[in-house]
Amino acid sequence: MFERDRDSMFITVHEGIIRHELPFTEGETVLTVMQNGGIESITASCGGKGACKKCSVYIKSDDFTGEALSCVTEAKEGMSVEIEPETRFSFADTADGEIYEPDPGQRGYGLAIDVGTTKVTCQLVSLETGQRLAKLSGSNTQRIFGGDVLSRLMAADGGHAEELHGQIIKQTEYYIKEICREAEIRQEDIKIISVTGNTIMMHFFAGLDPAEKNVSPFEPVSLFGETVCGSDIGLDYEGKVYLAPAASGYIGSDVLCGLLTCGFGSAEKIRLMVDLGTNTEMAMGNRDRIVACSADGGAVFKASLLGNGMTASVGAVSGVRYTDGELVLTVLGAVKPKGICGSGFIDILGIMYEEEILDELGHIADPDEVDSPLAKHIGEKDGHRVFFLTEEEDILISQADISKFQLAKAAVAAGIRILAQEENISLSDIDRLILGGGFGSFAHRKNAALLGIIPQECVDRSEKLGNTALAGAISAALSEKARNELSRLQKIVNAVDLSTHSSFSTEFMDAMTFE
Repeated sequence: MFERDRDSMFITVHEGIIRHELPFTEGETVLTVMQNGGIESITASCGGKGACKKCSVYIKSDDFTGEALSCVTEAKEGMSVEIEPETRFSFADTADGEIYEPDPGQRGYGLAIDVGTTKVTCQLVSLETGQRLAKLSGSNTQRIFGGDVLSRLMAADGGHAEELHGQIIKQTEYYIKEICREAEIRQEDIKIISVTGNTIMMHFFAGLDPAEKNVSPFEPVSLFGETVCGSDIGLDYEGKVYLAPAASGYIGSDVLCGLLTCGFGSAEKIRLMVDLGTNTEMAMGNRDRIVACSADGGAVFKASLLGNGMTASVGAVSGVRYTDGELVLTVLGAVKPKGICGSGFIDILGIMYEEEILDELGHIADPDEVDSPLAKHIGEKDGHRVFFLTEEEDILISQADISKFQLAKAAVAAGIRILAQEENISLSDIDRLILGGGFGSFAHRKNAALLGIIPQECVDRSEKLGNTALAGAISAALSEKARNELSRLQKIVNAVDLSTHSSFSTEFMDAMTFE
């Protein structure tokens, strides 16, 4: 709560039963006031440009009452703003793969944290036995500054680096307290916290300003790989915090932790790891050499930029099957669907393509020209052709959604092909494909391959390991050997910058269609 003075102007923000009085200056938007005031329960996927329509709030003022976008609504003295408080959800990713054994002689607990752009996930483990205990997951509260890394980097460049650091530190402290309460342990029983994430998220966590060197290509302030005291980076925690190493500005510690989990360090044959997310990272190689790159998922694979997109939380359509002429939706939490997450979106596009509702260019067909029972789902909204998932027509796939997906999947497919070029192999030479991340927990590989996200040649040699980054962070919390292996991987990973690669434009255009 800010102290009032006679010269200040304030708006009142009601976050569920919590009331905030936030100061502002003339000309500021409601979104900016909430960003400066540390409000967490609001999403601005597009970074406040009025494009994503996700920052809607209920406003009461002298001249207006009703729903409005906070990013384009000017704050006014006495205005009341109502927002729904964030619901912490329990659909944390599975974290399978190779987990290192704990070092002998340890006591107490370790906490592994994956600071994702979209979601933050924590896992408590016993340092004595390696047993995985309490887990907690929720949306990254930095989303009020944008749904992707670029939006947050721009926010930092605009002077919000301290707020972005404060958001993730506050969220981490909340998770520590909740994990301790659930596991019935004391905070001082946690002897080490192991943190992973992409390079920019790690900068925010560590209190470094990534915009300090905001040039292209992005030059990181640090590549981490060190252990610090929690209080040195702003945490109310005096224990050890291990910041997992990154390979470059684009290949973060989440990638290296994934490589650790997927056994790249001991592999003789070529492996491919694909972590589909807001930022999609790909790595290819074996124990001797690894090449890696990052592609902009445009927040499509996490669905935050889709018209009816949402994270993999309660009410999200996470999977779709086509049975006996009908769509069967899998909804997280077994409740009425509220939106669709990335894996469900891939499934429905795969079904639409197989049923010839989508053509090779990604256009939704005229229902009169479709010989499928699903033609009844094709309709119009605001003068544009759409595909409705539900009878109520409240969840839909638009042509704009499909176009965003094509851009994202083309970047990923081009990245995989370029890595194969760098390794001087064909895609059929890949011995093992691992899908990681939250998408990898739910996705149907057949549909991902059908749409050209992953290579058809590798589908029969693929597996889903879920959140490989979190699994790697668990190993790093348990084992000095794992931490040493992460340092070794940092030295043999070669980052490929797709934006400057001579083949990227050609490969990207070739991958835009559905063929």
